[in-house]
Amino acid sequence: MVLWQAIALAGGLSMVGAPIVYGLAPLGESLPDALCAVVNLTLAEDSAVLAEADLRPWHIFALCAGLLLGSHLLLTLARTYFRVLGARRRHRQLVDLLSTPLSKALDEADTQVIEHETPLAYCLPGRTNASSVTVLSRGLLNTLSKPELGAVVAHEQTHLRQRHHLLTMTFEAWYRALPWLPTNRYGREAVLELTEMLADDGALRYYSPETLLRSLALSSAETASPREAPLNAGSASGDASPTPETLITGARLQRLLVPTEPLGALATVSILVASAALLGVPTVLLLLS
Repeated sequence: MVLWQAIALAGGLSMVGAPIVYGLAPLGESLPDALCAVVNLTLAEDSAVLAEADLRPWHIFALCAGLLLGSHLLLTLARTYFRVLGARRRHRQLVDLLSTPLSKALDEADTQVIEHETPLAYCLPGRTNASSVTVLSRGLLNTLSKPELGAVVAHEQTHLRQRHHLLTMTFEAWYRALPWLPTNRYGREAVLELTEMLADDGALRYYSPETLLRSLALSSAETASPREAPLNAGSASGDASPTPETLITGARLQRLLVPTEPLGALATVSILVASAALLGVPTVLLLLS
């Protein structure tokens, strides 16, 4: 997860920073020098100073392209955030009207039950964990045993505690800003799968892999991730929620069927170093260019 975040941040920094640095190149030997020159040119009253800056049309074009791309990324992130926030607020209002609290004997968190026969479970993140809610359907309660239901609730509560919706929202916005970039699509899919794996790990702290697998197999609708809950209520993405098969197959299913050893210390350190290098190297090169 850390590596994918580093890839996304490094990619955005490079795509925005490279044309800006190229556009400012005639103004200084390094980026700080060029930025100081921009301030001086802005404050200069003599137009002849601007003429001496030796800025060519292609430099101005690159500078504008970098600024426009950076603005596009930030505006898309803000637009996605506020649209998802509004959809979750409307969804929460409907849940409050149509649901009843689950017995505290099962879970201490805010868990609501909607009277619907389709097995369904998802979580609605709030501004804090205390304002978040897990929603279960009556069909799910009638389908699963108490341990299996506990595994589902633990899975959803892990999503909320670890604030997975913030990660998935960021990658969703990055994908929507530049959908033609392959790494955006791969990153979004990978992060969604990784958040499900992390939620599985949270459930596996209290329940066996067999119990969690049975809870997934017996449910006709897989528990939705934090990103998917607002999608069902008309969120910013507008995509359909994944089917149960697409959520529990592949690496995630293999991981539950055949548990693997966690990464060793060397592999963990290597990933952290690679992530730091992805962020640090482009930043230093841009500053020194």
